[in-house]
Amino acid sequence: MNDETLLRASINRRTLMTGVGTSALILATGSSAIAADTTMPAPGKGQKTGAASDRLAYVSSYTPEGKGITLWRVAGATGALTLVKTFEADNPSWIALDAAHHTLYAVNENEPEGGVTAYAIDPATGDLSKINTVSSKGKWPCHLSVHPSGKFVLAANYGTGTVAVFPILANGGVGEASDVQGNPGPLNPAQAKDSPPGQTGPSDHSGPHFHMVQADPAGRFIIANDAGRDQIVRWSLDVATGKLSAAPSPILAVEAGSAPRHFAFHPSGRIIYNLQEQDGIVSVYHYDPETAALTPMQSLSLFAPGFAGSFLGSELALSPNGRFLYAAARLVDTITVFAINRDGSLTRSGETWTRNDYPRSFAIDPSGTFLFACNQKGNAVTTFRINPHNGALDFTGHFAPVGSPVSMVFL
Repeated sequence: MNDETLLRASINRRTLMTGVGTSALILATGSSAIAADTTMPAPGKGQKTGAASDRLAYVSSYTPEGKGITLWRVAGATGALTLVKTFEADNPSWIALDAAHHTLYAVNENEPEGGVTAYAIDPATGDLSKINTVSSKGKWPCHLSVHPSGKFVLAANYGTGTVAVFPILANGGVGEASDVQGNPGPLNPAQAKDSPPGQTGPSDHSGPHFHMVQADPAGRFIIANDAGRDQIVRWSLDVATGKLSAAPSPILAVEAGSAPRHFAFHPSGRIIYNLQEQDGIVSVYHYDPETAALTPMQSLSLFAPGFAGSFLGSELALSPNGRFLYAAARLVDTITVFAINRDGSLTRSGETWTRNDYPRSFAIDPSGTFLFACNQKGNAVTTFRINPHNGALDFTGHFAPVGSPVSMVFL
């Protein structure tokens, strides 16, 4: 694509394509739409099931609609958010914390080249102090994660279809990329054959577009979703050098046009749940930690039978107790709840309206009490209480005004 076309694509990543209408809002509220789950045991001893104490959280936002990174106090009893402070940042489209919560990392979704920025966290106040920024080695980085070893930050460059590895320096800053990997090859159609009737929500298949990158729980393999080429790509990581090499099982092709976007591991580390943006399918795979091989187990839709219309799947995550999986969809502005069965398979329970527009992602607080929807176009974060028995989402009535929110992490 030429630069003008790329610029239009950049704008479309945030505003969606002209002419795509908003589908009718579906749906019932969480508690009335979700049946009780009897497939999993009750939370075990030591699991947190009640409201957590107040805690701090960061929300990243696209600029200039948003102000960068905002710090919020989360009320443990109600889930209400109170703004504490704002930190200027340039298009921090995704943020992540190191394991010790000493450092916050952000990708800056810019062109012609994005950035990866490190911030030191004041443990007493949550204040952020910028350490440094390095090039992301690609356009429009949209996701990053911290390797379990604590030695590397991994970033996904959507615009150029590359994954980059960055060593973490002694002061928590990020070094220059130790490796950058692309995914060239033939392209697929922009629409999946198994999409629901009336689906015109477009996924960009003009080239490779990595949308998420994360290590497996052991840190041995790096996994990335290429939404442009409809592949799940795996590499081995050499923790001594920060170099990537093809995993024993390196590439899995998914449904053409389906655009795999975000994934999450089952607590066992042996199952991966993967959300496909364009056809609204959650695919379940058995994961082999010795080879990174993925074996299909199950595929099921975000939507109830008979659904028709436009949407774009966005984010998915497990509840902290491992009993429920949640998946969000834009345009219809819903979050679907799945009960996780004993064998790791899923049973769809119901869906809940986010009370706002375009949930780009959501976050669950560490206690598993509340879910927070980051409604990018609605400029607000909405709060839902999680029913501990069936995973249903009950709207708390709390809205937090945040310009173009993208992601949220908790201290």
